[in-house]
Amino acid sequence: MKKMLFLLLLPLLAYSCFEDNDDNIPAEPYQNKVALLKVDYLTHTFEGGQELAFNSSSGFTISSEYVVPSDFGSVKLVYEELEETLFEGTIVWLGLGERTYPETLLGTEDFTNIAEPVAMPSETMFQNVMYYESAFYPEDLDYTSLWHSIANLKIVESYRNSNPNAKVNVFLYTPSVGLGNPADWDYYVILKN
Repeated sequence: MKKMLFLLLLPLLAYSCFEDNDDNIPAEPYQNKVALLKVDYLTHTFEGGQELAFNSSSGFTISSEYVVPSDFGSVKLVYEELEETLFEGTIVWLGLGERTYPETLLGTEDFTNIAEPVAMPSETMFQNVMYYESAFYPEDLDYTSLWHSIANLKIVESYRNSNPNAKVNVFLYTPSVGLGNPADWDYYVILKN
């Protein structure tokens, strides 16, 4: 009888050894996300963006790798705690570089709008990404206009609700320098959920 009971319980015991432990499974994979929202430098018009997903991390620091464009240069923004790329692009002296990462951005039509715009955080919550010690940012950078270009996006509402104390990182990508054309430049507002 003991042998029969053992044989009946053996498959159940074997199954329990291979069963996933639900305590170790995240509710949703890649809950750690960063939004890159592209805004035109001259008009402050929202032009699209991308949501990047990462493994979890206890912090969010943006570091950079910058190659000064004597002829050709580049800038790379890195999620420092995870050593993951957030943005990468080339910079051309007297020419025009291009964004190489993310390879594509979602268009404005891919972002859901909300009826009531998200209230602008205090200007102390905005932080320019200093990828180089003398990185160019306008002295009179208009954070209000920049914020209003993205304040009606559901993704902004979601990120600000889930992480209201996070800095609003602003990165000015200038793929043309020297006699660079500001019409080629874009801001990337970087939000962490």
